[in-house]
Amino acid sequence: MINRVLSGITPSGSALHIGNYFGAVKPQVELQEKIDETFYFIADLHALTTVQDKGELEKNIVAVVLDYLSLGLDPEKSIFFRQSDVPEHSQLAVVLANFVSLGHMKRMHAFKDKLQKGEKPDSINMGLFNYPILMAADILLYKPDGVPVGEDQRQHIEITRDIAEKFNKVVKQEVLRLPEPVISKEVGKVVGTDGERKMSKSLGNVIGIFEDEEIIKKQIMSCFTDPNRKKVTDPGKVEGNPVFIYHDLINDDKGEVEDLKNRYRDGRVGDVEVKERLFEAHKRLFEPARKRRKKLEEDMELVKRVLAEGAEKAKKVARETLEEVYEAIGIKNSLSVK
Repeated sequence: MINRVLSGITPSGSALHIGNYFGAVKPQVELQEKIDETFYFIADLHALTTVQDKGELEKNIVAVVLDYLSLGLDPEKSIFFRQSDVPEHSQLAVVLANFVSLGHMKRMHAFKDKLQKGEKPDSINMGLFNYPILMAADILLYKPDGVPVGEDQRQHIEITRDIAEKFNKVVKQEVLRLPEPVISKEVGKVVGTDGERKMSKSLGNVIGIFEDEEIIKKQIMSCFTDPNRKKVTDPGKVEGNPVFIYHDLINDDKGEVEDLKNRYRDGRVGDVEVKERLFEAHKRLFEPARKRRKKLEEDMELVKRVLAEGAEKAKKVARETLEEVYEAIGIKNSLSVK
């Protein structure tokens, strides 16, 4: 039974696109209605592994906060905060580093990926190498039952469980809860507009959410469709066609989607009309979020209050766990200030 979940959001700097939304944001936001307690935090300390320019980091953090609040994360239903505003994350990471071996860390994906891309071990920063330890601290502080992650993040939950298990065994107490990965099977990876690879900003095959409408329209109109269809009157393939994959995800008018599919199969509708209908559906779906984001941009004091209040709520839970950990290992003792 999952009653409490926690999820971290790294401010990577890439503008949010529909692949991010349907693959991660939407499932996370929907958990607010299904789970008793939901904790969401901006993993700004993790971002330092790749972003070390002050201005860029701030811009990335602000963007992801606005994105999530605009797309439905409700601070009345969830605890939403910045990782760096709760120092217990870093404090617990220092402790947990003593309960995981160097060999275990060398087997982690993030480290191995860098080596496979040709980087030398000596050039990899310790923030990246220790990333799984800080992630374990992020999770274990709040004793969640489940952690929503993609399949590619499963290993991080496994090492988190390993560290918690080792800690509990050493102190001979069940101090840390072993979380379960919560992996959504519904959407998975959203194919990019090239029809071949996963949607990714770096590949230039995305459909945005908050960009100017002209940019989004251009992205949609450039979508790959059925390469074997030469004329409007040729029967077209719907299955696996990115434009129809997006219609199924975005278009709230299911009757229209079915009609477009039938006409496409019969050679009675062109790619241009199908894409124009997709653009209209995109506007309907994301217009409320675009309006909310604009209002939030004009009231950053409100955004700061939301994060400050979230951090205070998070600290109450985090402090309790850190106190238990300190007591179990002997850091909290007869010399401690009450």
